[in-house]
Amino acid sequence: MRAVLVLAAKDLRVLLRDRAAAFFTFAFPVAIALLFGYVFSGTTGEPLQVAVLVERDSPAARAFVGMMESDGAFAVVRAATREEGESLVRGTEAIALVTVPSDWEERLAGVRAGGSAGLRVEFDPARRAEGGLLVGKMHELGFRAAFGEAASAWKPVAVDASELAMERGVPANSFAISFSQGVAWALFGAVLSFCAGIAEERQRGTLVRLLVSPMRPASILLGKAVACFLACMAAEWLLVAVGAAFFGVSVSSWAWLAVASAATAFGFSGVMMLLAGGFRTQGGAQGAGRAVLLVLAMLGGGTVPLVFMPGFLRTLSDVSPFKWAVLVAEGCTWRAWGAAEMWMPLAALVVIGAVGLASGAALVRRTA
Repeated sequence: MRAVLVLAAKDLRVLLRDRAAAFFTFAFPVAIALLFGYVFSGTTGEPLQVAVLVERDSPAARAFVGMMESDGAFAVVRAATREEGESLVRGTEAIALVTVPSDWEERLAGVRAGGSAGLRVEFDPARRAEGGLLVGKMHELGFRAAFGEAASAWKPVAVDASELAMERGVPANSFAISFSQGVAWALFGAVLSFCAGIAEERQRGTLVRLLVSPMRPASILLGKAVACFLACMAAEWLLVAVGAAFFGVSVSSWAWLAVASAATAFGFSGVMMLLAGGFRTQGGAQGAGRAVLLVLAMLGGGTVPLVFMPGFLRTLSDVSPFKWAVLVAEGCTWRAWGAAEMWMPLAALVVIGAVGLASGAALVRRTA
């Protein structure tokens, strides 16, 4: 057992010394989780970029644009011509073009006499939700422009707004989903690094020298599997720690998380060994191995979350070990699963690991 641990420690040191491999195993998954979290949140908290065209300068028009600029919901970009404003929207530099008409001052006076002022809002068809919010804000600002700031205190409908405590089984935010996706990319990096490492040792003859040494071949391969297991565990727990500490990712059961992370690491140690046995060269492992893992990761929820996939694709994703890894990660966090739901993905990972380790070890010994 001591020889196994010594070999595992050696392989982990090699991984950490390779800055690119260490980055894609530990740092890259966190970056991916943050990116997807912000993408799926629908907003980064920044104000709406709005282009404004004033057809004729006037005190009323300047005051209205000033109200937009002082409102925290907008980032106003002034357009000198309609063509420039439309270009900003078509180029996605603004979500909409707001046109203040040449007779704005007269229209505001008409509002006080019972009429209606008119603004033209043209928005990007892909941003209909923000366009609806913008129209609502235009009503609010138009009311204030017509009747003065004192009128803004009048609220015909009193809205009592508060945050709702989400029930179990519902993600509290987009990061609860994206950090489970990050687990897939952490496993991707760890498996690819160790797979390429074994292929490199085989190509250089290092693996042959190890296999003919007094050490048992099973101990040598077990040491590499243990190193991959520990790397996968470390990457998973790093993601959980960052998500829980800074992004509101809640863990429903730490005990289940420990079991799930161990089963996941075991399963992907088997995947690593199977891929290592299938590719003789480092180039093959990094090229074809990356392609295989990429397809499986995408199919298993690494890019599009499983909850957003159509039914037939979710069924097809059963072939991907990444699906079961993502499911147990979600089960320990926002899904709040118990034993009745957790046993199947856990069993799938254990079977994948056992079959992969046995088959992969036989292939590695045969092709060494």
